[in-house]
Amino acid sequence: MAQGTAYAIADRQVDVETPEHVAIGYELADLGSRFTALLLDFVILTAVQLALVVGLLVTGALSGSQWGMGMGAALAVAAWFVMTWGYFVWFEGFRDGQTPGKRRLGIRVVHDGGFPVTTQGAAVRNLLRLVDIQPAPSWIVGGAFMMFHPLTKRVGDLAAGTVVVRDRSGEPIPEESAAGPGASLGPPRLSAEEFAALAMYVGRRAQLDPAVRTGLARKLMERVGHRFAEHPQRASTSPDAFLVLVHGEEGARRQAAGAGGRAGTAQATALVRRQRGEWKEYETLLRRAEGRGLKHLGEKSVSRFAALYRAVAADLARARTYGGSPALLYNLERSVGAGHNLLYRPEARSWASFRAWATGGFPALVRRRWRPILLASALFYLPALLVFGLVRAEPARARELVPAMMIARAEEAQAREARGEGYYEVPEVGMPLMATSLISNNVQVSFLAFAGGVLAGLGSVFVLVFNGVHLGSVAAVFANHGASLHLWTFVLPHGVIELTAICIAGGAGLWMGSALLLPGRRTRREVLVARGREAVSLIGGTALMLVAAGLIEGFVSPSELPRTTKLTLAAVFAAMLASYLLLAGRRQAAATRSPGEPPS
Repeated sequence: MAQGTAYAIADRQVDVETPEHVAIGYELADLGSRFTALLLDFVILTAVQLALVVGLLVTGALSGSQWGMGMGAALAVAAWFVMTWGYFVWFEGFRDGQTPGKRRLGIRVVHDGGFPVTTQGAAVRNLLRLVDIQPAPSWIVGGAFMMFHPLTKRVGDLAAGTVVVRDRSGEPIPEESAAGPGASLGPPRLSAEEFAALAMYVGRRAQLDPAVRTGLARKLMERVGHRFAEHPQRASTSPDAFLVLVHGEEGARRQAAGAGGRAGTAQATALVRRQRGEWKEYETLLRRAEGRGLKHLGEKSVSRFAALYRAVAADLARARTYGGSPALLYNLERSVGAGHNLLYRPEARSWASFRAWATGGFPALVRRRWRPILLASALFYLPALLVFGLVRAEPARARELVPAMMIARAEEAQAREARGEGYYEVPEVGMPLMATSLISNNVQVSFLAFAGGVLAGLGSVFVLVFNGVHLGSVAAVFANHGASLHLWTFVLPHGVIELTAICIAGGAGLWMGSALLLPGRRTRREVLVARGREAVSLIGGTALMLVAAGLIEGFVSPSELPRTTKLTLAAVFAAMLASYLLLAGRRQAAATRSPGEPPS
């Protein structure tokens, strides 16, 4: 089925059309609620991180061994990194677009068509926080975009094709009082002026800030509340909800009395009387499915839910035609929107799908996007070669490009060789901490290379060239001191994987950035979203590669293994990597390739 598509924006509301051709209105979240939710999430995240890190460090210390302390510190670094980057992606991607902070503020992330945010969409919008927070941590870039964009989007939302909306909650349906058995409408209780003021409030309340809405509801109750002192729901209902209820009832009374009320026609009342049994059944199934998902309802219940969803969507269209009250339309929109999100929610990721992506999907995507990856490799290695030649020809240039600590290490290289020491040695108990620290750093570099692509690729170019210049200058310094083999014995075992991953990450950023420069026949926004999803899939693969490289750099590269063993391992790792990227996934790609499509 096709998913919903946005078709109108008005008064802080975006309307989307479902595949059933029924419009649902979503109220856009304002800057204040989004900022408050973000602050609350950071408080929660930091508190959990600190508790977890302290717990791991204390557990390691209580072990009474240096190995235990090292493992505790390594796990603490890994936990901090995973939570920093995974908190928002996990909650938004797997909890229907709501972090704890967003849930508390009643807002959620959805895709532009109104359907639930995917894991890829959540990853794109949150990795691009690296751009939105600039100048770090001021959030000036993201704030400026949200202030001037009609849908209050930041850079991450633009690339992910997402929007943040208010989560709509149900309200009483006023026509039910007129549709109940033996119900008697009676004469209107409000004057024409009072009803006009009430109708104006109800018509505009969805666009009001919550604090403003609460204040206006209180003032309006002071004006008209005395007429409803005996109403059975007066004491148990908030002023805002009570006014909506009263508006529907008064509209029905005025309609029956021929007063020309704006809400609650006889046809809408008849619709409520006829369909409320199905609506109640639908709401029951909806509550069950929202808690555990549609798959837990069972095949028969899912079929019934889908049929009821279509029926309620049709009832919403009828209620609009009949001139139903705002509260009736609001409740039906909420019900249809919730059902839409459940039915069109992306299929949950499983370990089987992850394994298929890791073993075949990722390398196939690398081959399919070889052009931007090749360009990224050129932007990395050509500056490295140029700077290498420059520093070799003019050794004094090294002082301008290489840190003093690295120059000192090159000067000591031959002496270390004479003592039988390698480029860098780590005690065995410190290897786990070194591995996790290196993985965290390298993965963040790949995230930066990806995020920089949204700046028309310029950020990715900077990261690639900068790292290439650093590699070439360091290699030249060691070569000038006759210690090239000393350096490369350490670098190559993990470097064949790490440097390839950086080039793929840079290619992912360039591919996403190309949407702004070379969009083709589609709009830049459409192409940015499509290429952003592919780019973040490439970043996921490079993260796995960098985990492997970090483990090698932490446990193999600084070890006391003989030089020949390390270089042999480097050759083996290079062959395995080449086989993986060039051959893996070809069978799956051939099975899904369209006739005439070139192989990946």
